Amino acid sequence: MDLLERCQKQAKANPNWIVFPDALDIRAIQAAIHIQQQQLGYPWLLGNPEELRKLCEQHNLPFNQLNIIDPTISEWLPEFTAYLAKRMPDKPIEELKQSIKDPLWFGAAMLATGKSDYCIAGNLSSTANVLRAGLRVLGLAPNNKTLSSIMIMVSPDSKQVFGFADCGVVPQPTESQLADIAISTAKSFEAITDQTPRVAMLSFSTKGSAKHNAVTAVQQATALVQERMPDLAVDGDLQFDAAFVESVAKQKAPNSAVAGKANVFVFPSLEAGNIGYKIAQRLGGYEAIGPLIQGINGAMHDLSRGCSWQDMVQVAMLAIKMRSNK
Repeated sequence: MDLLERCQKQAKANPNWIVFPDALDIRAIQAAIHIQQQQLGYPWLLGNPEELRKLCEQHNLPFNQLNIIDPTISEWLPEFTAYLAKRMPDKPIEELKQSIKDPLWFGAAMLATGKSDYCIAGNLSSTANVLRAGLRVLGLAPNNKTLSSIMIMVSPDSKQVFGFADCGVVPQPTESQLADIAISTAKSFEAITDQTPRVAMLSFSTKGSAKHNAVTAVQQATALVQERMPDLAVDGDLQFDAAFVESVAKQKAPNSAVAGKANVFVFPSLEAGNIGYKIAQRLGGYEAIGPLIQGINGAMHDLSRGCSWQDMVQVAMLAIKMRSNK
């Protein structure tokens, strides 16, 4: 049974509520219908019911069985506004009343108050707006200072699964942020895949083969991870070939417990991570699922605006596995 099959099996065994704030989109409607028909969960769509009805009629999709909430007139608005007032006491109440009507803020508030278990957005909204809503309404997870993301990479034969980070949030992480990203990614990878993480802190250098400030930053981040999580298998600086190919690892890092068998790859920058996962996807034929957001105090995830409805379902399934095992 491959990863997605395991996730779907778990979702069916314990169906949860999933809210889609960017609901005025045929892809969100198709994802909700699929999840509902396959009994993978209970989807909410946020938006004006008449606009959603018209969209369904235009594309010949069923409307009557959809769970729809209009965030501009919902009976939950007073409760959500009161919640926001406690989180942001310095903000004028009228400003909060308007903010909570935004579907992203409303969806995050559904998570915060237990009205929904997962929030899948970003198919229409920008990453900045999704993360801003999540941070304002939910805040950061306890003992975490860095918001980041994990991309799950599945081999063409579905037999190998890897975690790539950070491919979607932090452009130039500091040593401390890179350590946070590595720890969050290791935990997320284990929760999603049930595999023991072996974390490679990537660089253009292996074990000090090159001298540069960028290499030093990766080495210092690795030391921070080892200090905070001494039982985690983590090593760096490692070049990708040394981290991935056993024969290369024997030459470049013969004493490493990670080199040659890493399954979690932490890139030194967003630029490197984004380029890396797209090369694996387009040249290597790997399936890229995600990104899934890490470090926020709730299961709120951001998709690419170029995603398909199938991508939305896949991220929802992985999000369920990720949260239930943490």
